[in-house]
Amino acid sequence: MENASKVQTETLLSEVYVLNKKFNQNGDIERAEKALLLSQKIFKGEFIAAFTGHFSAGKSTMINKLLGEQVLPSSPIPTSANLVKIRSGSEDYAMVHYRYRAPLLFPSPYDFKKIKEFCKNGEDVQSIEIEKNDSRIPKGVTVMDTPGVDSTDDAHRLSTESAIHLADIVFYVMDYNHVQSELNFVYTKELLKHGTELYLIVNQIDKHRDEELDFHDFKESVIRSFESWNVHPKGIFFTSTKDAQVLFNQFKEVQSLISEKMKEKDAFVHRSAVAAISRLKEEHEAWLKSEEESRLSPLKEILDSIPETDYLTMLEKEGRLEAELAQIKDNQENWKGSIGKEIDVLLKNAYLLPFETRSFAEAYLQSIQSDFKVGFLFGKKKTEDERKARLSAFYESLKVQVQSQLEWHLRQLFTDQYNELALDVPSILQQAQKIEVSFDEQLLKDMVKKGAGATGDYVLNYTNDIADALKKKAKEASVNLIEKYREAISDLGRAEEDRISLELEGIKEKADAVRKMMKVSEQTAEKTAFFNQSIEPNDSEIQMYISELENSHSNVEVYNPDNDLEEDTFDAGDGKAVQDDEGNAPAASSHNISVSEMADKLRRAAAAVKGKVGFDKTARLLMEKADRLGNRAFTISLFGAFSAGKSSFANALLGEKVLPVSPNPTTASINRICPPTEEYVHGTAVVHFKSKENMLADIQQSLKMFGSACSTLDEAVEKIPSILKGNNGEGKEKVHLSFLDAFQKGYGQYGGRLGEILSVDMDDFKGFVANERQSCFVESIDLHYDSPLTRMGITLVDTPGADSINARHTGVSFEYIKNSDAILFVTYYNHAFSKADREFLIQLGRVKDAFELDKMFFIVNAIDLAESEDEKEEVLNYVNDQLLTYGIRNPRLYGVSSLLALQESSIEQSKIQQFSRAFESFLEHDLTAMAIDSANRELEKVAERVNQIILSSEKSIEEKEMNKRALKESLAALMDVFSAADSNDILLRLEQEISELLHYVHQRVFFRFSDFFKESFNPALLQKNDRKLLETALNDLVSTLGFDFSQEMRATALRLENKAKKWLIGQFDDLQHKTKRINNELVFNQYQPADKASMTFEDAFKGDDLAYLEKSFKYFKNPKSFFEKNEKKAMQEELEGLLKPAAQNYLDEQKIKMEQSFGDYINQQFNILLDSVKEDCHDQYTAWEEVLSQDVDVSEWKEIRTALEKRI
Repeated sequence: MENASKVQTETLLSEVYVLNKKFNQNGDIERAEKALLLSQKIFKGEFIAAFTGHFSAGKSTMINKLLGEQVLPSSPIPTSANLVKIRSGSEDYAMVHYRYRAPLLFPSPYDFKKIKEFCKNGEDVQSIEIEKNDSRIPKGVTVMDTPGVDSTDDAHRLSTESAIHLADIVFYVMDYNHVQSELNFVYTKELLKHGTELYLIVNQIDKHRDEELDFHDFKESVIRSFESWNVHPKGIFFTSTKDAQVLFNQFKEVQSLISEKMKEKDAFVHRSAVAAISRLKEEHEAWLKSEEESRLSPLKEILDSIPETDYLTMLEKEGRLEAELAQIKDNQENWKGSIGKEIDVLLKNAYLLPFETRSFAEAYLQSIQSDFKVGFLFGKKKTEDERKARLSAFYESLKVQVQSQLEWHLRQLFTDQYNELALDVPSILQQAQKIEVSFDEQLLKDMVKKGAGATGDYVLNYTNDIADALKKKAKEASVNLIEKYREAISDLGRAEEDRISLELEGIKEKADAVRKMMKVSEQTAEKTAFFNQSIEPNDSEIQMYISELENSHSNVEVYNPDNDLEEDTFDAGDGKAVQDDEGNAPAASSHNISVSEMADKLRRAAAAVKGKVGFDKTARLLMEKADRLGNRAFTISLFGAFSAGKSSFANALLGEKVLPVSPNPTTASINRICPPTEEYVHGTAVVHFKSKENMLADIQQSLKMFGSACSTLDEAVEKIPSILKGNNGEGKEKVHLSFLDAFQKGYGQYGGRLGEILSVDMDDFKGFVANERQSCFVESIDLHYDSPLTRMGITLVDTPGADSINARHTGVSFEYIKNSDAILFVTYYNHAFSKADREFLIQLGRVKDAFELDKMFFIVNAIDLAESEDEKEEVLNYVNDQLLTYGIRNPRLYGVSSLLALQESSIEQSKIQQFSRAFESFLEHDLTAMAIDSANRELEKVAERVNQIILSSEKSIEEKEMNKRALKESLAALMDVFSAADSNDILLRLEQEISELLHYVHQRVFFRFSDFFKESFNPALLQKNDRKLLETALNDLVSTLGFDFSQEMRATALRLENKAKKWLIGQFDDLQHKTKRINNELVFNQYQPADKASMTFEDAFKGDDLAYLEKSFKYFKNPKSFFEKNEKKAMQEELEGLLKPAAQNYLDEQKIKMEQSFGDYINQQFNILLDSVKEDCHDQYTAWEEVLSQDVDVSEWKEIRTALEKRI
């Protein structure tokens, strides 16, 4: 390392070391980890070229081609993706870097598949590092392969984001057929926000067909699409790693660009390090604000109604109220002590025995002396009277003193207290004003000590004892009143205390929030000050840091095969595709008779019995069945996402290019390819324009995305320009903007045709299919086209993509699922199932078992992209396993190439013939088998009735008379059976069945809630603290959940319809059983309940006010803690708890609708059933009565029987 370069590196490392230290101390772990990674990059002088994009875009293959060696395994199916770094070095090894344990080293030679086994837990694995000593990668250069941006793993997303910020150059790789994916626009726009040197690569252009779309037009559309999203990369390349000679291949330009950049790597590394340091500082400052805001946000919600200027005033008010409350409590406690002291003072100062009263006391004491006598005559009595008189005089004098010295003062004291305390308890005041110190003469007598004399000392002691006793009584009298006062004071204080406490409680939470806000702001200010503080590390610190970087790989665990993981064994089980050696699905047992032959038999049987008494209905039913068989037509529906290759597959089935094919979405309407008719000859397309009502509903749905509305289409035309001008669009908004733009441009030409039907030729047809300014006005198109497929009576329906924005298409799609004779789901060879695909496939899984026949076929298109047979089988097995996870067991799965199918020389390699044979077998055998079996049963029943006529006609006259009487009796019994028949039992079962089915709907939907939440609240969306982003995530969650409920309801209605039909057939069988017990010769025509008109189901929560759900936002502090701590789970659990009652309300509403709708259906069908049985009985009894009442030409009936037994 040159000195200048070394100094430069150490300077950068010193700066990053300080940043790392500051980040850690401030708690910004994410920035700290990024700083550490940046340190390692600077230390190694590493130039990083990163490749990112969808898993199916060919990133790994491109890296291998650029390196000129097979370093990375490439596969068209998603694997457990991890971040992979490849560099040249002195050793050969691979190393798995974990987050929370030592790295695992795999010395060369190693099996990359074995390494991937140790990477299944994405949250635990940080990256995979590969070093090769013979690599063509220049020293100091690292090539990075990131997990697919479509990964739903939070850990993968976060690790990709953390790694991309280190890249000196980023290549975003897209599949040719997937350029228009919304995720491409969103992700690349986000990359540019971080200042990334970004290049776009549209890979696999060998798929391009110039006859479908001029390549220059395609190229321009790609550039315009990204520009419309404000994505302006350094360059866009169009490449193919499969065919180096393909036109417009810029793979060599990509190689040259990378080579040129690598030559400048040293300058690049320094420049990108400086930029990364600056970016880390900005990110940390943003994080500090974000962290502060996330902590302040819930506090601000509490203080929402209070101006910031009132924050300190509120704290002051809180302090004043707390002081008042404390004072009240102190007053209650202090008053009792205070009044006690006042009473003590009063008693102490009370002068109860003045001279006069003491004189009475002395006189009384003298009178009780033993030697006291009065008079000589009657002296004893006089003495006693004198004693009493003196006692009374003493008592009266003392009583006056007690009254004046105690009672009056106590009364005044308590009255004054009453007034001072502002009491309002009259009973207490009355008691206070009547307080008295009660005593009697006995007290005075009892206070005299035995043997006491009347000396001056004793008189003093005696009177003091009496005074003490009276004061004690006075105190006792006060105690009771004091307690009542205290209670009154407490009551008065409690009211005031409650008032203050209530007021305090009202501001306590807000005051706490203010204090916490002040603390948060103080802490943020401290962290900001610390971050801005200049810190100069000493040389020893830096050297130690460098030493740690040098030894970062010293603590590793070496892989030991002896301690190998047990390999998982793959068991396809129920999910294995059902195919024979030729790739055909096993067919049902075939019949030795064709449909047309069976139709002729039915017609001849109808002609034979027509006009015969009691056989009119039978003849009519036979003719109707013959017509249905003779005019047998099939509806085959195609489903799949816009880029799945549905239209090209349809062309392969038709044998020529009928539908326009483009890498851009085309199928916005429903296209039906039908057999030609006399009215509509070959090549005629009948365009059904949307009704004005439906067009307006579609426009209103799109305008709503931008907070706008309209009541007429003309009003919409006026509003749309400003919406297009003011919105670049994000996510789903982009698709709606495109629709509004197309409507705006086409309204002048096609607005007047709404509600009309227009016949056009093939050229115009293609415009209505592929040109959005035309197709947006179209509901459906019927193209009458002669081909081997339509000659079989097949109408092929090309439906809108599973990801259509048109809300009506969901209901329309379900009708086609329900009523089509076969369903073909098409997916592209190297495309992952999108969310829309997944939901559609789950819906297929829900209803698959509801059909009498398995009518679903699954097509993997474009198998010509397979590098080998093994790879093709790997893809088919993967799709098979995915279908199994969506509830589709034993799928009929076929790999085809529609491209090769349209080339006569390659038709065998296309595998289209294998599919066609299996499909034709399904149509000719499986579908027609039931119809032919049903026709055979009808013929057998006719033959049985004819035989009964013959037997009856050959009976003797006596037997006929007996039979006539028996018929009359049995007919009356039959009428009793019919009168007693009703549908009550079915209706009871219906109610119970609906309750059970909806109970399980609730369980199933919420079983998926965690997945829905994870998809809606994802790291790609929630990259910053923005309430609007949370609202977007919440709306998406509720929308997804609501849609799942409506899909479940559609499937439930189908299951219920099948149940209802079985119950009705059971009722028919029960009636047959009851009637045959009366007359076992009765024969009934087959009964099949009519199909029920489909119910419509709105998505759950549609139109609901979601504001109450937003209180769950309190768990979102910032993206880092939300996804890495427990905040995400806490929000999920709260939202689930809040949504469950609303979901139950929705199901309760649907239950009422279903009970009404199915109740009407069952009653109607039961009446039809009963009428049919009655009619059959009436016809047969009429025929029997004729045979039994008159001579019949038996030979004619025998000829009919012979013909029927030979199946005519």
